[in-house]
Amino acid sequence: GLAGGDLTIVVSPLIALMADQWRKLAADGHPAVMIASGMPDGLAGEAIAAVRSGRARMVYCSPERFASPVFWNAISERRVDLLAVDEAHCISEWGHDFRPDYLRLPRVIERLGRPAVMACTATATAEVSGEIATRLGLREPLLVRSGFDRPNLSFDIVPFEGKGTKARKLALLRHGLSDPANRPAIVYCGTRRDTDEVAQALRSGGLAAAAYHAGLDADERASAQHRFMSGDAEVIAATNAFGMGVDKADVRSVWHWAIPTSVEAYYQEAGRAGRDGEPSRAVLLASRSDLGRLVRFIRMKEVEPDQVASYAARLRAHSDENGLLELDNPRSDEDRIKLAIAERAGAFRVEPAPGGRLSLEMAGRFDRPRAAEACRAARDRSWRAYRAIEAFAFSQGCRRRALLDHFGDSTPGAPQGRCCDVCDSESWLPDPADLQVSAAGGRRGRVAPAQHTELGDEDAVLFESLREWRLGAAAGKPAYTVANNRTLEAIAASRPPDQAALAAIPGVGPTFMKRHASAVLGLVAKTEGREAA
Repeated sequence: GLAGGDLTIVVSPLIALMADQWRKLAADGHPAVMIASGMPDGLAGEAIAAVRSGRARMVYCSPERFASPVFWNAISERRVDLLAVDEAHCISEWGHDFRPDYLRLPRVIERLGRPAVMACTATATAEVSGEIATRLGLREPLLVRSGFDRPNLSFDIVPFEGKGTKARKLALLRHGLSDPANRPAIVYCGTRRDTDEVAQALRSGGLAAAAYHAGLDADERASAQHRFMSGDAEVIAATNAFGMGVDKADVRSVWHWAIPTSVEAYYQEAGRAGRDGEPSRAVLLASRSDLGRLVRFIRMKEVEPDQVASYAARLRAHSDENGLLELDNPRSDEDRIKLAIAERAGAFRVEPAPGGRLSLEMAGRFDRPRAAEACRAARDRSWRAYRAIEAFAFSQGCRRRALLDHFGDSTPGAPQGRCCDVCDSESWLPDPADLQVSAAGGRRGRVAPAQHTELGDEDAVLFESLREWRLGAAAGKPAYTVANNRTLEAIAASRPPDQAALAAIPGVGPTFMKRHASAVLGLVAKTEGREAA
């Protein structure tokens, strides 16, 4: 893309992912730009102008960006010689459940005059690779497979059964993370509630831990990610919402608190460890009770042809006299699947619309047999993924070999050090059964989901003072790089009298204490003095 004078378009699913790549190119002086929602108008305008004028030879964008007439007008003034689709498994592995706009890319390719197309992914089986090529309309594609082995990673699966499983899992997790050699670390949890509970339990054990999931406010998520990426939080407990776009080279261990939905998801998440090439660990804490959660997820997403037909009829009833309807992207998995299957069954055509929305043009008759076939295919895909991850989690063979076989890589595994818990029986972790007694004493009640603090009148005054102070402390950077709103609310409500009390507030880490403790405690003291007067 940088070698020629024509335009390369890189399609990426997440703003964080494209921003990371664009920043690195721009820092080295390369003619690359990115265009994404949420960018200040001035920056977006500069990027569009650079594309139109030819100053930019590489542009990063999301698939939704092709719904913008301004973007199309800019790229239409250039010859596009390469369209690179990053994280191309989004078009297949999660299919309609994850990124429906990836399924519009074949039309984009045609509209661009069929330039060369490159599809890149690190987690594609042979079946998924074939599906990517078919959906993108690639003709006789060159397939480059660099191998799936990660020699510097070791893989451990620790089984848990019976009463006290949760307490023993937490005790083992604390034990493993108490070793500085295993930090920074990511702990992937299956639910938002588990994410909050695990993060709080680790903080109570003295670790600088943050929580990240889709239920948090945007500034809280951004603050948690910033703290982890900058080293202020050594551990982040997260759902799979903390995923693509995370490129932290020195992650020493990735833990799965629960069995993930697929082998592909597991390997992509485990692969966030050791990107600097140094020895790192992937640990799966496996309980058969997790399988019930996965089965519930599958059944919740299952849809029948009658449900799809009703959904399509409802959308048709809301269309205008020309059979057109614009709507937001469906938020639930069930509605996303219904939308995609209804489109496949010929009920309407879907195109991306400005503002991240969808434009529907009502088409011909709803084809029930095609809908039934698509429902069956979606259901079968989910159950195949379930059976594969169940076999991996409870198998007795080499973990590395099982992963390579899943991705169709027949080359021998070549671990640089320790391979896995099966091949290297000398475990670095204690037997979970030995943790039962010590874990029982540390058992805690359930953590309620974090709520915004109710502030009194005086607290609200202090909160506004803290927000005004944060604006200056951020020095032009995003506010979350200092602290998120919920942390400021907690400070305003609790009025910490000293550094120890301030440090105990969630969201306050070592960097915050070093840079801002004096200023914040000064604001608190000033407010307390006003009240006393």
